[in-house]
Amino acid sequence: MRFGDVEYPSLAGRVSQAEWAARVELAAIYRMYSLFGWSDMLQAPASARVPGEPHFLFVPAGFMWDEVTASSLVKITVKGDVVSQTPFGTILDAWYPVQAIHEVRADANFVIHTHDAYAVALSARKEGLLPISQTAAIVLGTKLAIHEYEGVETYESAIPGLQRSLGDASAMILRHHGAMVLGRTAFEAVFRMDQLLLACRTQILAGDPNNLLRLPETILATFPYEIERAAQAPSPLWSGLLRRLDEIDPSYRN
Repeated sequence: MRFGDVEYPSLAGRVSQAEWAARVELAAIYRMYSLFGWSDMLQAPASARVPGEPHFLFVPAGFMWDEVTASSLVKITVKGDVVSQTPFGTILDAWYPVQAIHEVRADANFVIHTHDAYAVALSARKEGLLPISQTAAIVLGTKLAIHEYEGVETYESAIPGLQRSLGDASAMILRHHGAMVLGRTAFEAVFRMDQLLLACRTQILAGDPNNLLRLPETILATFPYEIERAAQAPSPLWSGLLRRLDEIDPSYRN
């Protein structure tokens, strides 16, 4: 396998089945950035926990998201030290925001970060995400954290503040920056991000927050488990997303 002038081997059959499955799913998430329009030039990343190990999978430095493959992903410690045999390094600064989540949340098997324009626009509004749509209610049902902007967050010093803001939430709006979500499975993380960004977009399109109808508390109280219910494994929708990627370019599986 080749990336530019660099040759790298396929890891299929050279790592555990559980690690290979996580590699394929994380590579699929990186391809979904392009599919869903989540990416930008700052390349907010995604990550995955290696099942049964104190290690994580992260994007190799220099790759565009639609170039990521299962074998190219780099295995690192929670502190960002490379532990796999690979010709690639990582961008440690980009790891710090996702490290903050993995370090304190055992249920964060997958983490997705984005600078989606609607998420950034919503993050700059004083009212935060409002329960004006079913999608917003789904997101708010499993808690949505707000992280107040403390400057560029690709520094190790930013980790404690991000952790305090996250608490026991599964999604977080970063003021003036973007959004992050976690999931126990790849699809749960993707579904949660999809719903969060749709809720942000809906609220921005709805206009003046003072004129918006909000769902009553009695209805909101019925939503805490909707994401878990929708994202139960195995999910036929996740299989459908992988089929779509396979039709576009199946090389993420390599």
